Amino acid sequence: MKQSALVLSALISVPALAGVDVIYGTDDRKDVYETTSALHLKLAKSTAGMIKKSMFIKGANATSFDLKEFKSLERAGNVCTSEKFSQQPLAAMCSGFLVGPDTLITAGHCYNTFDLPENVCKDFAWVFDFNMKSANHNPTKNFSINNIYNCKQVVAIQRDAFYDFAVIKLDRKVVGREPLKFRTSGKISVNDPMVVIGHPTGLPLKIAGNGKVTNNNEMTRFSTNLDTFHGNSGSAVFNSTTGQVEGILIMGKNDYIPSNPSNPRSCKVNNICDNNGNNCKAGFEPGPIQYGEVVLRIEKINTFITKSLLMK
Repeated sequence: MKQSALVLSALISVPALAGVDVIYGTDDRKDVYETTSALHLKLAKSTAGMIKKSMFIKGANATSFDLKEFKSLERAGNVCTSEKFSQQPLAAMCSGFLVGPDTLITAGHCYNTFDLPENVCKDFAWVFDFNMKSANHNPTKNFSINNIYNCKQVVAIQRDAFYDFAVIKLDRKVVGREPLKFRTSGKISVNDPMVVIGHPTGLPLKIAGNGKVTNNNEMTRFSTNLDTFHGNSGSAVFNSTTGQVEGILIMGKNDYIPSNPSNPRSCKVNNICDNNGNNCKAGFEPGPIQYGEVVLRIEKINTFITKSLLMK
């Protein structure tokens, strides 16, 4: 789980998790409507956000829902108006992705940080298409019931010094979206181009590319320079050319810092590092995050995924 001093989610009726948040070089995050890659748009359709059920209210018709009790990134976290996406709403606590018709993968800390996994399973739904359809679109309105799925069971969960994942069985098969292909053996190459898709800081779905491996020496994890934030926990990290899932985003560098270093109450700006994960505005951070955002190798949990896929 990302180390962070910023507690945004408590302000939007979502229990607080530490962040996974930093920009490497330029901010590569894009809204779905801004993305021109057909492959990345297809991958985005199989990505979901974890949203508290109590945030949903009845929508304009019997099969739609709206969100309530949300705030903008600026209002929820004292993020400066000048920061990217500062006026967009926050709702998703974590991200996840489909690997089977009714099987979803996310980070383990999304289910065992603030409550028992079975309680989190009961209280949160997985929502597809929480995204911006245009610059002026309101993404908190008209969620189709076909895009909202309950957690039926936490099939497997592990969070320790080497692993951080949860395998979730949904209440029904997901319609209109394909399970993602993922690595089952071997190891990512340091030259593989990468993209991450998820809900940074709980925002509507974002696609961030131009990533590279910054450390590939750990047995169960590798590090990247992808632009991710704490709501990205559980996001799939893909080979951006083939669309194969290489891992699960689980941890990263410090997030926002005060715009005025001498005034801790000043509005916050992104922590920015160079493309190698060095020279960060927030300073040096030890451990695996010194190399960048930390990703769990998905091939290391293939046994757990296979078991879930065989379940009725």
